[in-house]
Amino acid sequence: MASLLLCRRKVASLGVSRVVYDNGHPFPLNVERGLGSLVGACNLLRTYGSRSSTAKIDFTDLTCPHTWYPIARRKNRKVILHVGPTNSGKTYQALKRLELSASGIYCGPLRLLAWEVAKRLNKAKVPCDLITGQEREEVVGAKHKSVTVEMADVTSNYSCAVVDEIQMVGCRSRGFSFTRALLGISADELHLCGDPAAVRLIQEILEVTGDNIEVQYYERLSPLVPVQKPLGSFHNIEQGDCIVTFSRRGIYKLKRGIENAGKHLCSVVYGSLPPETRTRQVWFPRCF
Repeated sequence: MASLLLCRRKVASLGVSRVVYDNGHPFPLNVERGLGSLVGACNLLRTYGSRSSTAKIDFTDLTCPHTWYPIARRKNRKVILHVGPTNSGKTYQALKRLELSASGIYCGPLRLLAWEVAKRLNKAKVPCDLITGQEREEVVGAKHKSVTVEMADVTSNYSCAVVDEIQMVGCRSRGFSFTRALLGISADELHLCGDPAAVRLIQEILEVTGDNIEVQYYERLSPLVPVQKPLGSFHNIEQGDCIVTFSRRGIYKLKRGIENAGKHLCSVVYGSLPPETRTRQVWFPRCF
C-alpha cells in the first residue's frame, strides 16, 4: 500500500493526470501533455482559464454543423429545390439531370427507391452502383451511385446530386441523415425533391453555406379524384390496386384473402424482407 501511494505522489508531481492499472502494475498516462499533438490538428480547440496551460476539446459544440463538411464548403453549389405534390414530375426532372451528368449520386429514403433509380440509370446505359444498408452492387466503370440517404458519401465530388423526399429533414428519427446529405454532399448541382412546406426550412439551413438556391414549383400532372362510395369488401379490388396495412401479420392475412377469392395474385412488401425477396415481390405482379 505504501509503495502504491508513493507511486501516486510521483506521477502527480510530474503533472500526470491519471494512473492506469494493468494486472496490478501502475503506469502513467499523461493526458494533459499528450493532448497537445491532438489539439494541433483539431479546429475545435478551446483553452479554459488563463492560469492553466491545459487544452481541452469541446465535442459538445453542435452549433455550426456546416463546418463539419469542408469538401462541400469549398464548392459554390447550385441548389435547386423541386417542390410539388405527388405525381407532379419534380423527381423526374431531377433524375434527368442526374442521368445527363458526368458523375452523380441519388439519395432516397427507401431501399426500393434506390434500387429503382439504379435500375433506371443502368438501363439508360449510365453505369450506376447500388448501395444500401443491406446490399452493395458495384458496376464496373460506374461514376454514379444510388443509395439510401444514410449511405450518402460526403467525401467525394460529384457533378450532380439528388436528395429525394427532402421534407424528411424534419423527421425526428431520420432527419439527421437528410441534414447530413443537405450540408455535406459536394456537388456542382444539388437537386432537392420534396414537399413545398420544406422550402423555408431548407433556405434557413443553407443561409450559412453561401450556396445559390433556386426554387421550382410543380403542379400535379393528373387530378386526384376520390371515389364517391367506399370500396366495401376487398373482393371489389381491381388489378393494380395497392392496399396498405400496419403489421406484417395483417399483410399476409390480406394477401391470403385476396388470392383465395381467385381473381388476383398479390405480392407483399415490407421493410424487413431481404433485399432479393423484396425485389422479386416488386416484379412479381408484372410477370402475369
